[in-house]
Amino acid sequence: MTLLAASPTATTASGAIRPDLRSWHESSWGRPLAVFVATFGLWLLALAVGLWTERALVRAVMVVPLTFAAGQLFTVGHDAGHGSFSTSRVVNAVAGRLALIPSMHVFGLWRTNHDVHHRYTNLRGRDYVWTPLTVAEYRALPRWRRALHRLYRHPSGLGLGLHYAIEIWAPRMLWPGRAQRARHGKRLLADTVLFYGLLVALGMSAWGFVATIDPDRAGDPRFWASFVFVSLVVPLLGAQWLIGFVIYLNHTHPDIVWYDDPAEWSRHQVQLEGAAGQRFVPLRQTLLPRRIMNHTAHHVDPGVPLRELKGAQQHLVDLFGDRVVSYDWSRKRFRDVLSHCKLYDYDTKRWLTYAVADRDG
Repeated sequence: MTLLAASPTATTASGAIRPDLRSWHESSWGRPLAVFVATFGLWLLALAVGLWTERALVRAVMVVPLTFAAGQLFTVGHDAGHGSFSTSRVVNAVAGRLALIPSMHVFGLWRTNHDVHHRYTNLRGRDYVWTPLTVAEYRALPRWRRALHRLYRHPSGLGLGLHYAIEIWAPRMLWPGRAQRARHGKRLLADTVLFYGLLVALGMSAWGFVATIDPDRAGDPRFWASFVFVSLVVPLLGAQWLIGFVIYLNHTHPDIVWYDDPAEWSRHQVQLEGAAGQRFVPLRQTLLPRRIMNHTAHHVDPGVPLRELKGAQQHLVDLFGDRVVSYDWSRKRFRDVLSHCKLYDYDTKRWLTYAVADRDG
């Protein structure tokens, strides 16, 4: 987003208010690079321990740093895609591509799809992130899809990662679709080939490392099956649940409005009013990637890196008050959102529960 005058707020020709959040932009390349190197180094170290040890318990313990590092690195790739991670284009390009390896995202695909989400936030038919169904759409689903939809939005929250994996990651982040190839063909294809090339190089390096320390294990398929599942698949599933948890809360709340009419959507300040922010106690905050839950500020100005969102979010709350959906997170509020926000009435702008569909169906 291009910000206007260096004042608390600026007004565009259409009358939309754009707060100036440039004071929270990154001003160097050294500090972000150090953050990336340390976090990527932690992930590689945990992988190396999993390869080195013969003890299943030690390998299982490594799931914690592997999942934590994958989540943190995902935010590095996210910011690099926006060009906000560092002031250096080279650092953004290299760190972004490497950082998304643990969570298995092609950098170019992530950037292209995520840009669509930012351009069309909360507009049904264009935004693909947790877009709510109407009662009629839900009823038209086959029975197994209705059951899956209920699992995605179950009050336990266990389905959040499943939604991300099935509805977003698998169809969008691993290989460019036909429309994307037509529009961004060579660039996206090159990024995709690079991603899978890096995976092959990583696999060959892992095999070489094990062959050096224990040649017998290098040829043992049971060892490799255990390593792949415990050290790669389980952390991937954990990271995908974290991503699903984050993006669900980013745009789902009883006060968050969705639109199905582009003309109506364009008349509202969706970037300010269509994304939520949650405040966590310090211990819980450390378990989440950076300050990503302060999502309103990110949509108002994607140039603010995630690690600086807390101050920018509070600035928006101070300026706009209740127009910004921002609240203290708790397990009870989390369950309340999951229990209430199942389906949506785009005419009345109300969230609905499944009881409406079950009662009237």
